[in-house]
Amino acid sequence: MNVLRWGIGVAAAAALAACSSTPNQEGPFRILASSVGGIVNPPETVDARDVLTPDLIAASPTSALLAVSQQLDVGYTLIPQAINGDTVQWIDASGGGLIRRDGLLVGTRGLGFDLLTADLADLSRALRTGGRQDVRRVERILGGDNQIRAFTYYCDVVPMGRELLNVYGRIDATTLFEERCSGDGPAFTNRFWLRQDGLIVRSVERVSVEYGALELTLIAQ
Repeated sequence: MNVLRWGIGVAAAAALAACSSTPNQEGPFRILASSVGGIVNPPETVDARDVLTPDLIAASPTSALLAVSQQLDVGYTLIPQAINGDTVQWIDASGGGLIRRDGLLVGTRGLGFDLLTADLADLSRALRTGGRQDVRRVERILGGDNQIRAFTYYCDVVPMGRELLNVYGRIDATTLFEERCSGDGPAFTNRFWLRQDGLIVRSVERVSVEYGALELTLIAQ
């Protein structure tokens, strides 16, 4: 699920969006395929960052995420497939996806070396109360041998100050937090940009040691 595959065409894009269980969702795939098709029609794959525009995003009838693999430097879009309380399953055009709970990445599918589950209740509380030390994070990673391995980390959640984010013309006033983790595996740092209403509008979150990190930006709400 590395990139958004424009070659799937309007029909396939519409069918994918239609599989969402969220009511009244045509999804940005239909919009992107039809709107962009008249501008560019590449034969293979395109980085979503190369074609997204403020007008295209504004026309989306559903929420949408822009995901960028930092290791591969490719971007693709996702839409909600299923919502259960504060847990949202997002799907991309190739059928892979990710799971966010309370705006935090708790699972990926189809990346390789996937994050199967993550226990992040402590992190969610720490972010919304201004930060905390020794926040427990438990991750379960699918290894190359198809074995599931659990890792426990203890993290310091630190406020780094306020930042204005320009998300395709939408200006969000946010507070940046860093989650600095050490434990069973190599140390790492995640970053979260929170609006005053508590919504996480951007994050950089590690999936696994092998895959690296995803930058996730909420481009349509």
